[in-house]
Formats: sequence, C-alpha cells, structure tokens
Amino acid sequence: MTDSATPTPPAKPRSALSALLRFLRLRTHSESFFNTTGLGRSFRENRPVDKDGEPLPWLNYGLIRLLDERLDQNLRVFEYGSGFSTLYFAARAESVTSVEHVPEWVQELQPYLPDNAALSSVSPGPEYIQAPIGHSPFDLILVDGLDRVECVDASIEALSPGGVIILDDTHRSEYQILLGNLREQGFKTLTFFGPKPTSIIEAQSTIIYRTDNVLGI
Repeated sequence: MTDSATPTPPAKPRSALSALLRFLRLRTHSESFFNTTGLGRSFRENRPVDKDGEPLPWLNYGLIRLLDERLDQNLRVFEYGSGFSTLYFAARAESVTSVEHVPEWVQELQPYLPDNAALSSVSPGPEYIQAPIGHSPFDLILVDGLDRVECVDASIEALSPGGVIILDDTHRSEYQILLGNLREQGFKTLTFFGPKPTSIIEAQSTIIYRTDNVLGI
C-alpha cells in the first residue's frame, strides 16, 4: 500500500543542537505563544494565569481569547466548579455564581472572592445539578464540574434568551453523544482546540448556543 499523503519537499537539514537552540529562542521571544498567552508563566507558577499573573479559566487559549473579546459587564455567569475561572469571570461580568463539591476548596477560595462573586459548597447529586435553576436566568453557564451531561440538561432551563453554555473536555465520547443530541434540538456548537494554562496537551471546549446570543457567534 502506498502513502496517499500529499508529497512535500524534504526538511532543511538541521543538527540536534541547532534545533534545540531554535526551540529555546521561540520560548524566550517576546511574541512567542509561550509569552503572549502566559503559558510559560503558568508553567513556572503551576497555576492558570496570563503573562501578567492575572487569573485565567482552565480552558484552552482559543476560547479564552474569544471570551476576552466578547464578555461584558452586563452578563450574569454561573459555574459548575470554581477556581481561577471564578476570579476571571468576576472581573469581566456583572456577577458570577458558582457551586463547588469540595468544601475545603471553597474555604480556600472564599478570601479571594470579590463582592460580585458568590460561591457555595454543594454536595454531589440533584441539588448540585439543579443549582442554576433557582437563580436563573444566566447569560453564560460553564459546565466544568461533576455530572456534566445532567448539568448541561439543567443549564438549558436556566439560560437567558441569548445565553450560552460552555462544556469543557468535549473530547470525551459521552459528550460527543450529548452534543449531537443538542444539535438535533436546534442548538449550534463551536469547538475550540489547543492547550490550556499549565499544559501542552491539546484540549477541547465547546460553546453550545443559539442565534442572537450574548457572545455574538
């Protein structure tokens, strides 16, 4: 069997040392991806931050860039799961409400929360899954915690007319089935690929939306 890939010219010969030096230059260049996104700093500090040390959500950088451009101070955000994303959204939205199933993490995060962020410790189960419905509507709901399939279903009931859902880690097979079902119901999906802060592994995150949504997609 022959290789059906498109023929390409051979690479220019390069020694292992010159390849290593080129890689190091790319890492240290002021305009490199490592530096402009803060990926290098997030590696050094082992926490999701941008190049200036400001909090980032643990989502891939393509999606973070879209959120940087489209979020505004009139949006109400809900999160399943909390952390640096809570601080990120609080700095860019009217309010952020989060539920977290690890009480110790809630206690650790509470001192850093601004006035427009509310964080609750909720045990896994129906109360956790249904949490946004009692406080709805929300313009953006991030599903990045437990029972994500069930949480997406609950989130649909809690969305504002132009609201969107972000589902993280959509490379998992069970989420592909969910996304297919949502498209059959009339939702659209937009998936972002790439590394997250503190990682070089490709990750997937998907926006679930309808036309005339708050992100303008």
